[in-house]
Amino acid sequence: MPFVILLAVDGSSHSLNAARYASAILARSPADFVLRVIHVQYRIPPRPAAAVGREIVEAYYRSETEEAVRAAKRLLEGSDVPHQLVRRIGNPTTEIVRYAESEQVDLVVMGSHGRGAAKSLLLGSVAQGVIAGCIAPVLVVREGATPPRNSEIVVAVDGSAFSRRALAYLLRHRRQLAPDVPITLLHVAMSIGKGFFKLKKSEERRFLDAEHDRAMRSARRLLTRAHVPWQEARAQGNPGIEIAAYARSHDPGLIVMGSHGHGAMAGLLLGSVTQKTIGSCRAPVLIVRNQAIIT
Repeated sequence: MPFVILLAVDGSSHSLNAARYASAILARSPADFVLRVIHVQYRIPPRPAAAVGREIVEAYYRSETEEAVRAAKRLLEGSDVPHQLVRRIGNPTTEIVRYAESEQVDLVVMGSHGRGAAKSLLLGSVAQGVIAGCIAPVLVVREGATPPRNSEIVVAVDGSAFSRRALAYLLRHRRQLAPDVPITLLHVAMSIGKGFFKLKKSEERRFLDAEHDRAMRSARRLLTRAHVPWQEARAQGNPGIEIAAYARSHDPGLIVMGSHGHGAMAGLLLGSVTQKTIGSCRAPVLIVRNQAIIT
């Protein structure tokens, strides 16, 4: 079965960068992929639509879609990447999520401008809404991000079922997403509080080592079973900030992380690990929801 990618575009520079990233993925083995480019146009309110007539409204929708996809289409055609155009009318978040689920796409790719290290993504943005509401994994490409070829993939692990599902998805689709690219498992331990007790340095080290081993246990098992080599890295502090800091210093081609999401309406919690990571580094981030299938 081909790997189905849904690329969301809106005519912005960051959605063009997402198209550039998707094109690079497909260039590896185009026969294995199906690329669908989706543009969602906000619906014109009923009264103005009725006043100008259906034909004018339809012509407006078509022209807006053509304008929004022009740059991405030119890029894909210039790279000889076959694709299908999907046009929808309505709320972008709702329509992207609905299409991804109804068509059982394997991956949603979209762009985001991010907000810098001190700020999170805007609550209610399309990227955030899709991440929160879409069961399919979502790959967010930051504006201006140009991931180096064959650079490492960083998988954030914490011992939870969420990070295990993210790694399992990567291994299941490694041939399509990143063949022969080194994998780094990154665990960030929370800082040990000093208000209630104080550990000796040796005790703190044993505690952190035990936490690291606990977090890595299932990930090591999956990679060993798949006969895939890996290396491990560790940090201590706020997970979102530390993952982003690692990405800034190592320039990985992709960060993979799990998330339970909060449903299409609620959005991600402001300040969540996923949100901090996306907002604080330039590396593309692949978010795999709790519902993703483990093979």
